[in-house]
Amino acid sequence: MSLHRSTAWPLTWVSMALIVYATLHPLTGWHPPPPGAFNWILPKQSFELPSDLMANLLGYMPLGCVMCVAQLRTDRRPLAAALITVAACSALSYSLELTQFTLPGRVPSISDWALNSLGAAWGVLAAVTAHALGLVDWWHRWRERLFIPQAGWGLALLWVWPLGLLFPPPLPLGEGQIWPPLRLQLVEWTMGTPWESWFLPADDPLSLFVPQAWHDAATATGPLNGGRDALIVALGLLAPMVVACALARPRALRLLLLAGAVGVALVATTFATALNYGPEHAFTWISLPTVIGLLLGSLAGGLLLDRSRRVVALIGLCVLGGLIWMIHQVPPDPYYAQTLMAWEGGRFIRFHGLARWFGLLWPFAAFAWLSGRALGRAA
Repeated sequence: MSLHRSTAWPLTWVSMALIVYATLHPLTGWHPPPPGAFNWILPKQSFELPSDLMANLLGYMPLGCVMCVAQLRTDRRPLAAALITVAACSALSYSLELTQFTLPGRVPSISDWALNSLGAAWGVLAAVTAHALGLVDWWHRWRERLFIPQAGWGLALLWVWPLGLLFPPPLPLGEGQIWPPLRLQLVEWTMGTPWESWFLPADDPLSLFVPQAWHDAATATGPLNGGRDALIVALGLLAPMVVACALARPRALRLLLLAGAVGVALVATTFATALNYGPEHAFTWISLPTVIGLLLGSLAGGLLLDRSRRVVALIGLCVLGGLIWMIHQVPPDPYYAQTLMAWEGGRFIRFHGLARWFGLLWPFAAFAWLSGRALGRAA
């Protein structure tokens, strides 16, 4: 059975990446452990919060479940799949706990490792139970009828798309503005080297944070600026639609996925606005350009219903290319610093960072997958 047919493998890698990021966040301040601090036997901490214990238990359950399903989809016996998955998840947890010796503010704990392993075992139990009941085979047969064989990564893209909307983008649904944070990171890495001038403006270093083009875009008014915003919103809504239509077989399923994309966009954006700025501001993202963009995106999505999957993929490349280019013509969210400070004071800063990277990288991942579909290969 070919591995690309299973959505479980992409979800396994995504789950592992999430766990690594959350465990090692903020990924800075690496240092050799002090003498005598490192120990292959993890220490038992004297004080542990119940919420941390619950997070350690529940955090590995999805990974254990999807990894076991992925093993079962490669025709492994249930017992072998269960043992391999539990061993792999336990080894991952143990490795990350040891790595925490090299990070400031992170404390390795044998309780964390034990609860991570137990959570993975619970996820494995759920997967084996579903397999015994025939649910895994039922899902496979159902998916084969509704989606193309190479839909694994495409379905994973649709699953994670709403997560990227939880980080406030410059405009509603305007994901993919990766150059500003990347440029700041490159300036930091090249500081004091001959390559620093490549990324740091020599005439006005402060323009690194607010380039003149962004200042002009932020202060511009009138129909042209509103039309640009509406077009970006429309492209942001079309992006998941083209992915959905590139992997769905029946026309009715395409229609259902298009309607679902609109609903998810509305709910996720409203929830993200309330989460970042307070419930009283939940609907402040709605404006005339935004509404026009949503209508344009919905109407354009309807034109995809009867197009072939390769044509949809080619259209998707144009949509994502246009979205990535246009979102870099608008300034970043002016309230980003304030929002980040509010998150840093809470317990969800690691989740906030994950949502940020989902939003920055999703259009590029979708572009890569659609490129494979346009070329007729398994993406």
